[in-house]
Amino acid sequence: MRTLPPPGRRALVYLLTLLGLGMLIPLTHTQAQEPPPPHLGYGVSVRQMSSLDSLFAPLGVEWVKLWEEYEPGPPTERLPYQVLFAIRCAGPPGDLDAWGEHVAALAQAGRGYVEAYEVCNEPNLAIFWDNAPPDPAQYVQMLRVAHERIKAVDPGAIVVSAGLAPTGRITDTCNDWDGNNCWAMDEREYARQMFLHGAGEYFDAFGYHPYGFAYAPETDAAAVSNGFAFRGAEVMHDLLVAYGLGDKPLWATEFNWLRDWREDGDLPSACQEDYEATFGWMEVSGVQQANYITRAYRYADEHWPWMGVMLVWNLDWHTYHYNWDCNAAHARYFALRRYTPGNDDGAPTLAYDALAAMEKRPGFFGPRLTVAPESLSLRAVRGVSRAVTGTLLIGNDGYRVLTWTATISPGDITPTLAVTGGRQGEPLTVTVSTSGCRTGLFHGGLVITATSDGHGGVADAPRYVPISLTVVEPTPRLVVEPPVLVFTASVERAGPVTGAVRVLNGGWGAFTWTARVVSGLWPSGTGSLGVQITPTLAVTAGRPGDPLTVTLDTTGYRPGFYVAAIQVGTIPSTVLDAPQTLPLTLRVWAESRAVYLPLVLRGRD
Repeated sequence: MRTLPPPGRRALVYLLTLLGLGMLIPLTHTQAQEPPPPHLGYGVSVRQMSSLDSLFAPLGVEWVKLWEEYEPGPPTERLPYQVLFAIRCAGPPGDLDAWGEHVAALAQAGRGYVEAYEVCNEPNLAIFWDNAPPDPAQYVQMLRVAHERIKAVDPGAIVVSAGLAPTGRITDTCNDWDGNNCWAMDEREYARQMFLHGAGEYFDAFGYHPYGFAYAPETDAAAVSNGFAFRGAEVMHDLLVAYGLGDKPLWATEFNWLRDWREDGDLPSACQEDYEATFGWMEVSGVQQANYITRAYRYADEHWPWMGVMLVWNLDWHTYHYNWDCNAAHARYFALRRYTPGNDDGAPTLAYDALAAMEKRPGFFGPRLTVAPESLSLRAVRGVSRAVTGTLLIGNDGYRVLTWTATISPGDITPTLAVTGGRQGEPLTVTVSTSGCRTGLFHGGLVITATSDGHGGVADAPRYVPISLTVVEPTPRLVVEPPVLVFTASVERAGPVTGAVRVLNGGWGAFTWTARVVSGLWPSGTGSLGVQITPTLAVTAGRPGDPLTVTLDTTGYRPGFYVAAIQVGTIPSTVLDAPQTLPLTLRVWAESRAVYLPLVLRGRD
């Protein structure tokens, strides 16, 4: 059962979600004209699975991030939450294949229990890259291997690239990597290099850590030094778009604001001076932390349709390395629980209560059935077409993998199916027999259902696909190919020139064609004789398929450009696209123009 704050505290929490630093939230930041459909995943990063029932469950969020660094492996049972499992990376492995086998073993253990895997953590920092200079090319190789091994074991698993740390605009160069000072690499430049090295093929969602630092979540990152603001996520999304990866969602696999340690009062005195020098500039009050987290979710919900799962860091690092590791002390002030002596669960912070009370609009992170086209419109000619065929492509516009099944819905027509099931991305061929059909419009349909081995089923399923069949009387149609006849000649080589067109039936039924000259040649341009010469037709009538040969005598013509026309009609005159006018053009040159082709095009060795 979900637990809520006591009534008095709940009222305070609600007020804090509306007020920040004593000011109302600006409507221009939080109100959108038409908010997108629910698309966010609400979650928290958890260090110990033992915290799930007592501390995580009351938050009312559906995503939990677990870490290989703190757990021996993925969950061994189906949790009532969706799981992002963070694969530990200590830097580039010496044996990439052996590391890949390890990843495959994790995926095998997590199959059915883990929705998504995050491959490494903040590899643009040396501290998470075996203290070596960050190297995006090496990371892409790890991501490629991880993606291949995970998908081979669990094709429906979501692969998330490592959440990059916001490091700011670094101008140094290290190991030929711009934006790299050998201990950190500009997250934007790191992402660019990932994309240039083909990383887009190896992740389903792009990981980023849009920490808010000292600024409200609505603050434009361009207005902040180094872009240290929650809306720095927009810059990363723009990069995805710029490199043709705009269809990939961005996941905030960590985000939060650092609470002022003085409100907890438990930072060892030996740590305080160095801690303030490093982290003091980004500290916010507990009221602000609670307010900013809830406002961040609201902002992303209303303005970022491309944002997927957002995980607060963290729930239970309040006891992590307590009282001895100054470098890790900041983790406890990001925690949603506050250290309490003698109580491992600690006490709830204002941010904890605010997150629990916050209204949530969770999105769907399973498969979403698509059918293209959404309907089939078939056309047949009575007595001519015995069967007509159409094709549907069954796809997935969401995450994971779906399997589909097609059944026939009763109607005026009964289609037959080449197959009755398949996996996403596979076509479905539909055939409708027209034998014995009278002219008119007929209807039928299919029902496409889908299943998935993932958590939460398949969205937009089942789908009804209407099929319509229009049967028409056989009607002939006039086709003349080519639509223009072009002749060339020269004064020194005057004489008859000949061309031909084909008169065809593009429909059904019989007709006879006729041809007549509707204008003689008339001069255009320079040097004409001013004498009209009529083209000669070898025949003036025929049946579809018979050629229509046209001859022009260029004797006596001076250089210039000339045009004429022939009209092709039909008997009966009710034939579609009849009559048609066939233009003729003649270009007379002063002397012969030879065109020399390469030997290979002239058929020579």
